[in-house]
Amino acid sequence: MLQKCLLALAGLMMATTAAARDIAQLRAEFSVILNGDPTRGVNTLTIDRNRDRYHVHFSLRHWLLDVDQKASFGWQDCTARPDSFSYKAKALGVTREERLVFDQNTDMVLYQDKDGDKLLSAEGGVFDPVSFFFEARCDLMAGKNAFDYKVIRDGEVKDTPFKVVGTEALRTGIGTLDTLIVERDRGSSKRKTRFWVAPELDYMLVQISHEENRQLSVTATLSKMDYQLAQAR
Repeated sequence: MLQKCLLALAGLMMATTAAARDIAQLRAEFSVILNGDPTRGVNTLTIDRNRDRYHVHFSLRHWLLDVDQKASFGWQDCTARPDSFSYKAKALGVTREERLVFDQNTDMVLYQDKDGDKLLSAEGGVFDPVSFFFEARCDLMAGKNAFDYKVIRDGEVKDTPFKVVGTEALRTGIGTLDTLIVERDRGSSKRKTRFWVAPELDYMLVQISHEENRQLSVTATLSKMDYQLAQAR
């Protein structure tokens, strides 16, 4: 479950509304605490924008888990148009790989994993596990307290609802920030996934936590960040 939690780090970071400037480039590092103890490793997120396209790369390297994740999508007026997504994780000698290829002309998505290929319908708007966070960030900036997206996970299209549940002054590697706490709405499940976003940093993600059960919890917190804004048009 650690890899699923860290997967979301590559999202919710870089989107914009009409009143905000896009991020042209970002380099960020996150520290990870597993079951209350700091872990060793390098956790990096890079985001590059080329005109109306974003390229996102998340990399995690440490003794328990290696993750490499990439996403590419078009972006205009707070609307993401996914192109491709790839995910590779290695934990305890076991490797898992997935790939998504979106065809905007046919509203279909090719899903690939070790079991073969599968075609999924993207009618009505479907996202990969990264691109939908960009639209979610726009919704937060617009003042929404709840939102829902259809996201492809494990070869299936799944509803993914979120809601704002509070605020917190959060200590990070770049200082204490006033944040909104956004929680994935899992209904009656005891599993809990939360995101902390900082309005003063243009609603960027600065922390994520996941509690799978009493024996497994993970928290990733922003430790370093360097970014550039796109030139205003």
